[in-house]
Amino acid sequence: MKKKNYDLTLLLIIMALMVYYLIIAYNLLFNKNPDELLRYKIPLYIYRHGALPVGTNKEVMLPFGNFSYAYYPQLLGGILSSIFMKIMSLFSTKPTLLVFAARWTSSIFGIITVYFTAKSCKLLTNKRILSYAAAVIIGLLPQFTYLSAYVNNDVIAIAGVSILIFSLIIATKRKWNYKVAVLFASGIIVCLLGYLNSIPFVLLGICYAIFTIVNQYKTGEVSGKSAMKIVGLSIVIVLLFASPLYIRNYCLYHDFTGAKAFNDANQRWLISTGKRTMNPYNGSIIGMMLDSNWMVTTLKSTVSLFGYMSVTPKVGYYIFYLLFFYTGILFKIVLTKINLDNTTKLKKIFDILMFLGVILTICLSIYRSATTDFQPQGRYILTIFPIIVIWWIEGINKFGILLVNNIKIKCYIYIPVICYVVLSLWCVLRYVILNPLLVG
Repeated sequence: MKKKNYDLTLLLIIMALMVYYLIIAYNLLFNKNPDELLRYKIPLYIYRHGALPVGTNKEVMLPFGNFSYAYYPQLLGGILSSIFMKIMSLFSTKPTLLVFAARWTSSIFGIITVYFTAKSCKLLTNKRILSYAAAVIIGLLPQFTYLSAYVNNDVIAIAGVSILIFSLIIATKRKWNYKVAVLFASGIIVCLLGYLNSIPFVLLGICYAIFTIVNQYKTGEVSGKSAMKIVGLSIVIVLLFASPLYIRNYCLYHDFTGAKAFNDANQRWLISTGKRTMNPYNGSIIGMMLDSNWMVTTLKSTVSLFGYMSVTPKVGYYIFYLLFFYTGILFKIVLTKINLDNTTKLKKIFDILMFLGVILTICLSIYRSATTDFQPQGRYILTIFPIIVIWWIEGINKFGILLVNNIKIKCYIYIPVICYVVLSLWCVLRYVILNPLLVG
């Protein structure tokens, strides 16, 4: 009975967050949010025609730059949004309601992220209170809340990473089995069909998965036959669900990822009009990091920077979030000698690979701004957020072990998290919900 009550608590948190996201999604004005106009063209086309779009189709292109996300195989969000739009059309075809229905996809993937991050923290700490803290921390970060309320692919990639991480933590704490293999493959699929800024975590996750399977085979936890079946099952599932869209892309554009086709289309626009629509940084990468506002703007928009990067909360918000996450992660680093179980060696390897994933994700964003289009936006690196929250929770857990007094432990958890919740809700209320520039 007690276990059921705890499950109910997490369910209530998730339900509350879902309602919160949907309220914002219902009220947000259309095309006041980064990339939403172009992203929405994909599900709108599928909804109208019952077929996947082609990049050269005028219905899915902007009137300038030849920009179209239909060149990419990351169509999972568009397909799901079109299904929700069809459901909504049974009741109303009002354009604003169709946009609202398309946004359900983002809200659902936001909730998926919350759920799997919370479950990861529960596995690592064996404390339900910390899993609930993880749920509200990741679910209420203003920028994450914002991403969960309008049409975008970024939140889908974040969800994919959270699923991937959860499967790897299960494999570490317990052992590989067919259910874990399906979950692992599902995380990869969501990443590959969501947004390729999650690719560092996919590649490093695969490396860690192979390492743990081999390790468990050597220790006798998994037989050689079972190990081969687990690997085979994961590969088959990924190929079955992810490869069709990539193969389709190659057949259409001779380009698996769509990046070359997208850039070629933009070059055709540049040649025909002479008007540049993509502007890489004019200088070196080091110069961009030191002389431009790339670093500051990226960090700010990771936390809370709304609209087309035009609605900026006061500096106090950023200072709070910086200190909040810095404290927990500092405890995680300083208290590394506190061993909580017998998986410490594997967990250290996992942490190293995840840290490398964080670095590579940031480097990808830097490289894109320097070579393709200068866009310092935190949403491009928010796939690092699930592991950041997990590390914060681990740090707080390790610090709690040092405190003998249980009241002190609870105060140290409750007080900062309550402050975080209040400040996050107020930030979104003040700068989004009550902002006439974003809400109609």
